[in-house]
Order: sequence, then structure tokens, then C-alpha cells
Amino acid sequence: MDIAVKISLILHLIGIGALLSGFFYQLKDWGKGMKVNAGILHGAWLQLITGFALAGLVPAMGEETINPFALAIKAVVITVIFFVAYSFNKKEVTPKWVVPAIAGLTTINIIVAVVGPIVQSK
Repeated sequence: MDIAVKISLILHLIGIGALLSGFFYQLKDWGKGMKVNAGILHGAWLQLITGFALAGLVPAMGEETINPFALAIKAVVITVIFFVAYSFNKKEVTPKWVVPAIAGLTTINIIVAVVGPIVQSK
């Protein structure tokens, strides 16, 4: 079970990297309206899947408990990120707020994960 948690955590961190690198790649089009590229969409998928997997795997190990308030915030934020990314993925004209909002929500998710804390020792 420990290896599954570690693999899920590594993939979760890769998802954060994909979301933020997709944003930084689009910075060159800041004034024209950035597009939701494949990196952002796949990062959102990866974050969503591995986040919920971690929420189920960590308590199953029995060593740690999850802070339900921080978990709820993170679940709502990543779900919003995913649906915004999915909704605007194939659009030719993307509103200017979409990609910066995804980057901002990703940053909020990171802050909640660090300050939360998501995992507390018993």
C-alpha cells in the first residue's frame, strides 16, 4: 500500500507541474488570450484522479488522518480547474481569464496543501 501512495503522490506532483508549465508556456500570448493546451488538460486530469486516489489510500493505511476541511477545499478547486480546462480545451477563442484563473486556482491548491495541512500524524 505504501508504494501505491508514493506513486500516486509522484503523479500528483507531476500534474501540478503540467498545469503550471502549461500556463507558463502560454505567457507569450498574455494579451491575445491564452489557450488551454494539452498540458493543462492532462495535468488537470492527473490532479483529479491522483488527488481522489490519495484521499482514499492515505486513510486506508491507518497511519495518518486527513483534514476534511482542507480536503474539501482541494477537491472543489481541482474539480473547478478540470471543468474549466475541459470546457475551453477545443475553443478557438478563449476568454483572457481562463488560463490565468487555472494558474491561480492551482496556486491556491498548492497553498492549501502546504498550509492545510492535508495529512496529520496521529
